[in-house]
Amino acid sequence: MILGIDVDNNLKIILNEVIPYKCIDLRKNSDEIQNVDVIIIDSKTENIDEKLIEYKKQNLKVIALVGENETREMRKLFLSNLVDDCLIRKDIFELEECIQQLEKKESNITSFYLFDSFKRGIYSFSEINYITYSSISRRTEFHLTNSEIFDIKKNFSEVEEKIIHTNIFYKLDRGTIINIQLVEVLDYKEEVIVFKNKEFIYTSKLKLKELEDKCNLTNNKIVLGL
Repeated sequence: MILGIDVDNNLKIILNEVIPYKCIDLRKNSDEIQNVDVIIIDSKTENIDEKLIEYKKQNLKVIALVGENETREMRKLFLSNLVDDCLIRKDIFELEECIQQLEKKESNITSFYLFDSFKRGIYSFSEINYITYSSISRRTEFHLTNSEIFDIKKNFSEVEEKIIHTNIFYKLDRGTIINIQLVEVLDYKEEVIVFKNKEFIYTSKLKLKELEDKCNLTNNKIVLGL
């Protein structure tokens, strides 16, 4: 978990003392925002509306810090739908709990909202066989169960960080993530993974064994065979 903080120096010092996560000061290192999971922003921040809109476009979680008597500002932030939570500044020691609550909410997510300059795609996890990264186009490709591909201009590592906690997706190798719920056959002879729609990808016997062992594919199943 990496936090992007947009607060004054006093709050920054406190945050670094009370939370166990790595923090990136966005006021000094705004170009590192692609590495951030959650934004912590003070309601007194200049141009806060513009910043919140930009964070929303990047699908980032945002926690806003407000004053004890700023109930109107808190209500405004919630109604804007641009923040995920608000926290009174004096209660900053409860920030870790707020972050954990956001993580729990995220664990209930079952779909992707994929977007690029000219297209948008809404797909449930069950519609994604696997995800790969193209070093040629420098785009991440979502391989759908209908055999189509939806690609976005996003680093593979960023996609991995967003979804690997779901326990549905498994990183097979450096540039491939598979949906383990859609795997139908592990073929050690041909060294392929076959999905339920009969699409397949090649891999190695070692990777097949790792997949079988680490993902506990026999769980909740009647096991028959030699």
